[in-house]
Amino acid sequence: MQEDLSRSDHSFGIRRAVPNDAAALAGLIIRLAAHHGDQATTNEDRLRADLFGSLPWALALVAERDGNLLGYALLARLYRAHFAARIMDLHHLFVLPEARNSGVGEAMIRAAKIEAEAQGCSQLVVSTHPDNHRAQGFYRKLGFQDASPGGPKFRLPLVAHGSPR
Repeated sequence: MQEDLSRSDHSFGIRRAVPNDAAALAGLIIRLAAHHGDQATTNEDRLRADLFGSLPWALALVAERDGNLLGYALLARLYRAHFAARIMDLHHLFVLPEARNSGVGEAMIRAAKIEAEAQGCSQLVVSTHPDNHRAQGFYRKLGFQDASPGGPKFRLPLVAHGSPR
């Protein structure tokens, strides 16, 4: 996705992140984590490995104006084997406060949709905190439909072997 996906009435562009974006992207991720009251543990090197390494684990799209990142969308692939369905998870969507309400978020969603469709996905999914009604309204306005909550989720902490962790 090298094309400029912004509308002509905005002075920003949307593109796939490149390795040189890793430092700025890490800064945006840290800001999003802080917004949610979390302590981010990501860093530039980790993002380079996970987004641009030999086995990319996720994909980032960035909104840019005059060489500065305004926001990002982090996309992660999901697979539902029993339906043979590829699904793209919009894992993060973050726009700097000073760039909000300027069309950046909507442009990021359009770019994520284009990316998901290009990868053969049948759905683009996103989740929000239950109390984040503003984000829920934003996604509904853009055509997202409420999905029924899944069953309980569990996690098993692992020690990663042979990875950059």
